[in-house]
This record gives sequence, C-alpha cells and structure tokens, in this order.
Amino acid sequence: MLPPNMDKRFQELKEGFSFSCHPGVPCFNECCRKLTLWLTPYDFLRLRANLGLSSDEFLDRYCTVEHGQNGWPMPRMVMLDNERETCPLVSEKGCTVYPDRPGACRTYPLGRATKGGTQAGINEEGFFLVREEHCRGFEEGPQWTPQDWIKDQGLETYFHMNDLFMPLLTRQAPDPNPQVIAKKMQMFFMACYKLESFRKFLNQTRLTEIFELNPNRAEILQNNDLELLKFAFQWLQFSIFGDATLTVKPEVKKRMEEKAKQRGMEQPLGPVGPMGPQGMFPGS
Repeated sequence: MLPPNMDKRFQELKEGFSFSCHPGVPCFNECCRKLTLWLTPYDFLRLRANLGLSSDEFLDRYCTVEHGQNGWPMPRMVMLDNERETCPLVSEKGCTVYPDRPGACRTYPLGRATKGGTQAGINEEGFFLVREEHCRGFEEGPQWTPQDWIKDQGLETYFHMNDLFMPLLTRQAPDPNPQVIAKKMQMFFMACYKLESFRKFLNQTRLTEIFELNPNRAEILQNNDLELLKFAFQWLQFSIFGDATLTVKPEVKKRMEEKAKQRGMEQPLGPVGPMGPQGMFPGS
C-alpha cells in the first residue's frame, strides 16, 4: 500500500530492507532539518514530558499552530532560523530527546499507510520505504522487516495512539454554523494538546455525575496523562461528532431531552442532545 499522493521518494516494500543510522553515517542529522513536522497528540505528550514543560510552554517555545487536515488545528515544529533550518531539538551529537522523539522520526525510513478505522482499530495497514537522495543509511546495517523495525524503534504505542486519533482527524466538523465550528476546533485543540486545561474542564463537568464512568477510571484520569489523552479522543468523538463513545446516565439524558424540547429542538443533538455537539464547549 502506497500513499495516494506518492512521489519518487516512496517505494513499495516487497521484502525487507537494510538500514542503519548513527553518528558514523556520512548523512547523520541531514534528515533533521528543513522539516515540515506536524506533531500528533501523543508526539506532543511525549516531547513536553521529556523536557518538563507545560503544554503552553512547549507550544510557545517550539511550535506554531496551523490548520491541518480538514481544518483541525495542530502544532508544527518551528525550525531554527539558521542556514540549515535545523530542528531545535537536535545537536551535533544527534537528537536531544531521542527516547521520546516523534513517531515520524522513529518510523523513518519506513512509511505506514492506513485505511479506515475506528476506536476498535484500523481496517487496513501497509508499509513502504521513504528513500531520500541524501540518505546513506541504506548502504549499511542489518536487514529489517517492518515488524522488526516497529519493535526495535518502540513504535507500538505510537501507532496505537495515532490509530485512535485518526477517526477524528479524517472527518470534518459537522456544522454549517461557523461559530459552532470554531468552538469545536477550540475543544479539539484543548483536548488533544492542552491536557492541563482539558483535565480542569472535565472536573468542572462532574464526569461521574453525568456519565456511566467507572470511578477507578475517573481517578486515573486525574493523574495519568496517557489515559487522559485516550479519554480525550473518546470525548471528542462524542461531543463533536455525536458518536456513542460515552454513555450518559439515563436520568441525565432525560433532563437533557426535556431541556432540548424547551429550546424548541425537535430532536436532541447526537446521542445525548445539546450536551453533545453544541452544549459543552468552553464559552457555550
């Protein structure tokens, strides 16, 4: 499987490949400059944890926020303002955050394409090689299969988290009202990239009073950013798209339906009415 907009750098992977990257390779660090490096939520979480920075501190220091696929706001790493346009997290000795480097960096030179997918997993997966003219890593090193490379580079969790993220990124905000879309974009960015603010928001919503949520899980969300990010993906599917990824308590749902009728709405929005797509965004 190759990306739909393939270019000459992408090559179908029919068998294994040879590759090695280390300071002795002539092209060392060449792939760490002039990058258009979008950060997934899991990339962002790992990087800021490595550096001991808050979400806002990392965004201010290293990123610009731009509209990516389907208009969703995402952070992009800003390269240094020097002749080589170097990644700010790279030194002459290599990556300074190597144990927590982004998924795109650790996947290289392997490429991964997926098709379809839900919270239960993707429908189809394929791999290809990215061969750039400057890269000399293919001239040496052991033989790798995609599975061996994934294990060696610690990609399992990256792929898993990205597969949870993709059902959000590949859809458009479903509302004709620009103001509502703006609020959904705001919620998307907060839940994915500002977990401190998202945790505070959830505390204000009194989760356990509204949703059928295991108390143990609610407690874990207070201290575990990885589990909070997984919940954020569920929350966004529920609140933006009306997916039944969360279950509202029957008595709460009944009150919401009554409130929707009072507003003159023929049907509650999504699975739980106005609390879903429109009613629980900051400032609403």
